[in-house]
Amino acid sequence: MKQYVLTENLDTLTGMRLAGVDGTLITEDVDFSDVFAKVIEQSEIGLVLISPKLIEKNQDLINEVRFNRSTPLITSALGPDEWQKQDDTLSATIQQAIGIQL
Repeated sequence: MKQYVLTENLDTLTGMRLAGVDGTLITEDVDFSDVFAKVIEQSEIGLVLISPKLIEKNQDLINEVRFNRSTPLITSALGPDEWQKQDDTLSATIQQAIGIQL
């Protein structure tokens, strides 16, 4: 299964591409919902990494996929500035990824 990243941060996208992960840079000209719909319809994609800002802006759309489909797994991809600010624990990551409170 492949991974795919959706982010508004060019550094995050560049780093993921260097690691072999395809992705899309979401800008004002690129609509998140259109790209997201195309990505989740691809059966070979098993993990979708989305930046926290995009998750906040599109929470309802993302939750609909999380709760009604078994694949792909959707989780956040912290950028170079976000990971330092994030006070994240393993249980918070699991809760965010699958929507279950531990």
